[in-house]
Amino acid sequence: MAKWECSPLLVSLQQTWLKGVWILLLLVAAAGLPQLQVQPSIQAYFAKDDPQVLALQQFEDEHAPAANLLLLLSSDTSWKNRTQYLAAQQAVDQLRLVEGVEAINPFTLLALNDTLPPTIAKQFVSEDGKSINFAINVDTNVAGKAKALQQFFTSLDSQLSRLNHQAENSYTYLYAGELALSRQYLSVLRHDLAWFVPALLFSFALLFVLVIRQARWLLGMVSCAVLSLTISLGFAAWLGLKLAAISAFLPLVIISLAMAYSSHLFFAWRGLLYTKSGEAISSAQAMLLALQHKLAPLFWGAVTTAVGFLLLCFSPSPPIADFGVIVAFAVMINALACYSILPLWVNKIGAENLIKQAAKANDSSFYTRLLAHRKVLLLGVALLSSVALLSVKNLAFDDDSLGYFPDDNAFSQSRDQLQQQFLGMHSLRYQILDDEASEPLTVADDLSRILSYLAKQDEVHQVNSAQDWLDWIAQDPSALAKLMAMPQSDDLSQQKALLNVWLAPLSNRQLIAFEQRVAGWAASQQIQLSAAYSSQLIFAKFNRVNGQAMLLSFAVALLLVALVVLVLRRSVYLMLLALLANGLPLLWVFALWQWSGQHLSLGSAVVMGMMLGIIVDDSLHILLKVHPANSVSDLQQRMGSISPALLLTSGALLVGFSLGGLSDFLPIQQMSLLSGLSLVIALLFDLVLLPLCLPLRSKANAKVNAAIEQAGGH
Repeated sequence: MAKWECSPLLVSLQQTWLKGVWILLLLVAAAGLPQLQVQPSIQAYFAKDDPQVLALQQFEDEHAPAANLLLLLSSDTSWKNRTQYLAAQQAVDQLRLVEGVEAINPFTLLALNDTLPPTIAKQFVSEDGKSINFAINVDTNVAGKAKALQQFFTSLDSQLSRLNHQAENSYTYLYAGELALSRQYLSVLRHDLAWFVPALLFSFALLFVLVIRQARWLLGMVSCAVLSLTISLGFAAWLGLKLAAISAFLPLVIISLAMAYSSHLFFAWRGLLYTKSGEAISSAQAMLLALQHKLAPLFWGAVTTAVGFLLLCFSPSPPIADFGVIVAFAVMINALACYSILPLWVNKIGAENLIKQAAKANDSSFYTRLLAHRKVLLLGVALLSSVALLSVKNLAFDDDSLGYFPDDNAFSQSRDQLQQQFLGMHSLRYQILDDEASEPLTVADDLSRILSYLAKQDEVHQVNSAQDWLDWIAQDPSALAKLMAMPQSDDLSQQKALLNVWLAPLSNRQLIAFEQRVAGWAASQQIQLSAAYSSQLIFAKFNRVNGQAMLLSFAVALLLVALVVLVLRRSVYLMLLALLANGLPLLWVFALWQWSGQHLSLGSAVVMGMMLGIIVDDSLHILLKVHPANSVSDLQQRMGSISPALLLTSGALLVGFSLGGLSDFLPIQQMSLLSGLSLVIALLFDLVLLPLCLPLRSKANAKVNAAIEQAGGH
């Protein structure tokens, strides 16, 4: 039986005591799962030490902080009606009692009493008076904790439902603003996890049962996948890693990668049972040989995939970086599980149940025909790649954090209502800077010039400043008395140099362009204008920086692939071939993305950062196990031995990632679509173009012999 001996490392991974280690890891991870932090707030996407975030916090500490929740009440009757006004006043009094509410801006009630300048009143009361908008400041600790956020909105809903039931005229309500967006992120995470897990289990059960048809193998593969997911999430909790809305894609990625990884071992195991069936090989022996046979491609595939996800740490966003760390950890855990736990399931398969049907690939006509048209195919690929490269250059970083959800979503409805009946959700805050030596007339002149400039900009819907109050007082003799009697929440004298610029709906790119244009104009006019302050602007700039970081991640991952192939194969040609086989599919995908009129967004940028680590796995199997082939027939036979595994693994990943289309969150939908396209195109490259470009050993030997003969002749 010596001929069945495997490496000591593989044998040691089968030791019984390792079961205890896995059980211990599972228990520790399970103990940590309840501590797993879910970050629903949009603020979770920003690093706490980000200079822009710190600047915004300092600005809001010095001035009135922007309300993080907007409550929209709509009725068939004008809220200026006495009965409706009393209902609104009662709502304010009762909502102040809800735990977590720090303040409710009184301007809505003042606007209903006509004690605000008309331009400012537009923020709080619609033109027909049937819709009103309350600006609420909620404790920031509520926004950062999923459980607290859910409890807060439950209390708010309960209070509003009770008040509505008691009101003489019923009304409807919607939430808007940053806290409503955080609530929607949390809803997305829960919705997606509720759909993804059963859909994934059903899809994989159907796919793998049809292909593998071996219960113990299926149970072993599922146990490794679930174990990897559980341990990874548990240790993520212990390490303080956080989940956000984008993390709803996490189980799909981990389980899909795990099932795809173990599929290679199944086909290697089945192939050995077929080819060595006459040598009385047992299932356990075939499994050990399969592990040894696939050790190099699986090991390097796991390493490159893990490193590919670790490169997401280039992202400035903690949830995206944590996403990469968790998946990278899961990939390595799954690799170890496949080498130590999977054999425990397979070893018990009896001889009467052994699968001895292996795909035969003796017909070399397919690659013979390909080689006959090799030049035409490669020329076509080169032309398409050149066009794709030109198209990708036109891709721009753009996104809209307020447009991530379907039109019938409650948040989308509140966003639309704000834009149609009020001043919208897009705004920037500025401060006119001055020093003690500045004359009041100088500051007033600067304000006048800025207001005149902003009024001419197409993006500007309205600008509010101290000038609104001055104009109102000048036009209404009683306005000053109303102003003096007003229970202000802020000291207007402190706000006199502040500008609130209300904008039409803008994408991230448009918002950044507007901010830069205003800053450039102010500098050219020698006006001391502060930076623009807005959470939306910070998100817009973060999105651009994140996209650039993902480009860097892609470049580093591509370099890693090149180094791995160069070290393992010691061939510059194969290294270049690996670069093209893994780089061109993503180039084509993003060219298609650009042709369809799309931009680089949060979801598409993350795909760019992570996909190379996934698709490189199949190309490594070909480069390490197919090359060098002796002839076209040998090439066909070797490709035939691994093609079923490549098809199943790519199919499993495609099914898993495609389930992201069930999400209501646009970045996950984009990740799902782009990941699926990448997998399909990469599979075509691996099964068709990569073998087409592999040098055959017989041709190489012929060239060497010819060179020797020629040298001998001289």
